[in-house]
Amino acid sequence: MNHSISGRRPQKSRAVSLWLIGACVFLFAAWAHAEGQDTSALINSALDKQFTFQIDGVLPDVFKKIESQTDVPVTTAGGVYDLLPWGEQTNVGITVHNKTLREALNSICHRLGLTWDVGSQSVVVRPMPALSRLGRRATVDELNALALLDEKPMNLGADKCTVQQLVDAVDQKLADLKSPFAVEFRPSDEIKPEAPVNVPRNATMAQALECLTLDQRTDATWYPWGKSIVILPKEQVIVQQLQKTISKRFNNVDLGQALNDLSQASGVNFDIEPGALTRVAPEFRRVSLMLDNASIRQALDNIRGMTGLDYQIKPTGVYLWNQNPNPTPIVANSPIYATLQLDNGMTLFLRENNLPPDIREYAEHKKQREYKRLREMMKDEGWKPTTQPATKPANEDL
Repeated sequence: MNHSISGRRPQKSRAVSLWLIGACVFLFAAWAHAEGQDTSALINSALDKQFTFQIDGVLPDVFKKIESQTDVPVTTAGGVYDLLPWGEQTNVGITVHNKTLREALNSICHRLGLTWDVGSQSVVVRPMPALSRLGRRATVDELNALALLDEKPMNLGADKCTVQQLVDAVDQKLADLKSPFAVEFRPSDEIKPEAPVNVPRNATMAQALECLTLDQRTDATWYPWGKSIVILPKEQVIVQQLQKTISKRFNNVDLGQALNDLSQASGVNFDIEPGALTRVAPEFRRVSLMLDNASIRQALDNIRGMTGLDYQIKPTGVYLWNQNPNPTPIVANSPIYATLQLDNGMTLFLRENNLPPDIREYAEHKKQREYKRLREMMKDEGWKPTTQPATKPANEDL
């Protein structure tokens, strides 16, 4: 009996053990599949579920509370808080009663000049394109302008018009609404008022204006400024966005990564010529820059001086290319002799093999005078060097 019992028990135990192992393998496989797949479909499903909650607090905390109550992660794109008047201290109060999460997010973002979309793993909150183009913290008036334009239908009555007709229609609509805002049109050689624009019949005023930016035939774009809706050439906006300042340290960072960081910081698309980075000398493919409240354009100028990459501002963004057709630039072995700060803020890097003889002689003269001044300071301070100075150059007293 004991034998039979002992014989049956191992069989039963083995059966239970095999069942548990099979169940664990199944659960692990299901979990791994769920973790690896794109969760956007699950998020979209949750967005249409109805919720009831009341949330008050600063915007980052509000998004965290929404996530805790709906299980939908909410993240913000880089630079969102830098464009809001109160940054991360923006206070939001929202009461949701049998409303979908989609409606709740629309309500929050609408008043703040923000928009949102569904990413692969979360809802991503972004600034409206016009807010991004503003390039600084918006004022309350500017957020109100964006909210008004985003909620009022354009009602053009046709899906095609000219730039001038659209500008006039938006301005008249603002006047009919008795709003404090008006259109400020800044036409130039780049903007042709008679250029055609396609506008969807059901577009809001903001969507209609955004058609100016999206249509490559117009070379026009817009953003709110005070109580004006400014319409101007795209290149002018790119120039303004490149004036954004950044305080960042690039310590031996990959050149492509550095350019990507600057693109994100400016909100400007960087289009790099195919093969341009590989034609940079290997020793210059990693960047070391200390940017202290420097503009994005200054950073680009510094990179140009170090790598030979040049850039051009276009209506679509910044185009970067390498004028050197060879894999290794001719200047690769020529060290930087000095930097020259121009009146417009640009920094020129003077390489040793490019200096004309007269400039080199003058630079050497100035350098020796600085050496002399430093030695006089050492003497005044009683500093006694442990090494002897080099032989006095012939032109030191010049």
